[in-house]
Amino acid sequence: MKHSEIVTLSTRDLIPHPRNPRKISQEDLNRLCDSIRQNGYWQHRPMAVEPVPDRPGKYYILDGNQRKKALGRLKRYEVPAMIYTELTDEERDDIILRSNVNNGEWDVPMLQAEFEAVDFEAIGLDIELPDFSPIDNPLTASPKGGEQPPQTDHTEPTPPQGEDGDAPDSPEKMSLYFRMLGDYVYPSNNEFDIPTLLMDNMPVHLELPVTPWGAEARYKKMMSTYHFYVDDYRFEQLFKDPISLLMSGCKAIVEPNCSIHDQTPMAHAIWQTYRKRYLCRYLQECGMQIWVDLNVSPHFEEINALGVPEGYNAFCTRGVKGWLNTTERHWEMAKRISGLEKPNMFVYGGGQEVEEWCRAHDLVYIKEYMNKARQTESKE
Repeated sequence: MKHSEIVTLSTRDLIPHPRNPRKISQEDLNRLCDSIRQNGYWQHRPMAVEPVPDRPGKYYILDGNQRKKALGRLKRYEVPAMIYTELTDEERDDIILRSNVNNGEWDVPMLQAEFEAVDFEAIGLDIELPDFSPIDNPLTASPKGGEQPPQTDHTEPTPPQGEDGDAPDSPEKMSLYFRMLGDYVYPSNNEFDIPTLLMDNMPVHLELPVTPWGAEARYKKMMSTYHFYVDDYRFEQLFKDPISLLMSGCKAIVEPNCSIHDQTPMAHAIWQTYRKRYLCRYLQECGMQIWVDLNVSPHFEEINALGVPEGYNAFCTRGVKGWLNTTERHWEMAKRISGLEKPNMFVYGGGQEVEEWCRAHDLVYIKEYMNKARQTESKE
């Protein structure tokens, strides 16, 4: 395999690989940070990276995704690396799988979805995958007939409850979230100090079901994606106390869709953008993945992009019947920010016209969630 000598790269130019099959717990990440802090980075091998097509100076991380997370926590911005070029698909998979065995754990759904053709035993990896049926794998499955687990309406967000009525996560985890909820100033890429989202915690795949915040789920853990295309009052409390969202068990959210219309004063629009991005940066620090919401008034689209780093690639917008041009404009914004012709974006609702447009552009379309009361109303 063709590669460079060991060179020093800025971590700002390193992008987590979208097919990284490893994930890391908070405890393991803390241990990795301690190791780097005590022994220096050279105790760990150089990262393996390859150039991102059509983005000069940017590199996908083949080996070292967890170390980049640790370096970000330690505020270290340079790293030794080897740059691989002209890799075949087989060579790339070999580096990704062989190298990522020291820290973290295997992301089984990712292995199922992206590496099903690889003979793990042949390359020396002892990985036993469970026998998922298609509906068991949230990365490849789609609900049959639009079915979703039974849900009921209520006006205040309620964390999922276990069989005995207790929250599903440990007191230790809740204590960690509270400790992280301090008066922090996060790094910013703009003049208004709107926090910059982490590249490490952007979703690659859409976790189903996609559920509106405020719909009570009857699970021990809500392993899904929450969106906030609901009345603002339903999620206002999260800006004061986001712990209930963290304890819900969901893996990812679409950013809160704070109401900003054409006549909103600029100062208020900046404030709404600041607080939703501050909340989302905090949630990312706690391990949650964030879809950037593009559904704002055209007058404030550039304000809404503040704090979204160049190369970020996880977007959502709400489709509206009769307003397809708005969805198309948001699609162009996603392409501009990500630097890709086919960014990772899904559209929530909008009806048949929007659904057909999404299909033509190879985008994920999610039908708008309807509770039983609204289903009854729509039939009358």
